[in-house]
Amino acid sequence: MPPKGGIAFCALRKTKMIDRALILKNAPKTMGEQVHVNHVGCEAGIDKKKRLYIKRTEKGLVAYCHHCNDKGFAGDLTGRLSTWFHTEETSVTKNTIPELCEMTMDGKLWLAKYYCDDTFRVFNGVKGQPKKLSLDLLDAEGSLIGYQLRNLIPDAIPKYSTHFFEQNNRGDSSWFHNGSKILVITEDYLSAFRISQDTKVSSVALLRTTISDTTLIQIAELNFEHIWIWLDPDRAGVEGATKAEHKLRHYLPQETSIHKIAMDREPKQCTPLQLIAIVPTT
Repeated sequence: MPPKGGIAFCALRKTKMIDRALILKNAPKTMGEQVHVNHVGCEAGIDKKKRLYIKRTEKGLVAYCHHCNDKGFAGDLTGRLSTWFHTEETSVTKNTIPELCEMTMDGKLWLAKYYCDDTFRVFNGVKGQPKKLSLDLLDAEGSLIGYQLRNLIPDAIPKYSTHFFEQNNRGDSSWFHNGSKILVITEDYLSAFRISQDTKVSSVALLRTTISDTTLIQIAELNFEHIWIWLDPDRAGVEGATKAEHKLRHYLPQETSIHKIAMDREPKQCTPLQLIAIVPTT
């Protein structure tokens, strides 16, 4: 038991714990922020690649080392921890959260173009904005964390806009995790949806060309055996896929199979039969 009025610290593993002082010394300053630093005293050897990840949550500081796999948690029982750092507002105002409605014909036609229809619950219309389509953003557990709006006007800028319910979800990827040990990483939402729907393997949409630290940790925790990276065929996508492969190989176990899928089209542009033929399912 911690001293009365003090800060509780416990390791998430019974036999090993990350040093409490090290966690507090490198603690992120804002709620939901995550940092990675060298793990001083790492039992797996000298860490020079900043493999210790520390994230601030509402319950305290969560730590995990990708070198030795030790975990740690600095809980806040007295409320003092929250006064050490600046706390940002975590909720999104009503003005920024889209109000959903029945999908318009524009939305249905756009989905049909990519071999989808409006019967899936992740697609909706946006009230007062008939030229926009709403896409449900899901975390790895399948919980709704926000929406991404697709502007259906040709050559519209921006093409996409994202809206998260909580501040600490901003920048997250959107998951279609079904328990499969095979993961396909895509750039856009509809590509990830199509892969999950047509091939029945797990997929994640980065919503960009880079893998965030949050997504990297989620991928590591889900222990995928095979990972395929299929980003867009443009220059940004090709460069992003190479960087993503290097990052995954650096942090994931050596036995994890990691490969890129080099195609002249995006996953959503393929027919269901083409996706089944391209994506390895075993």
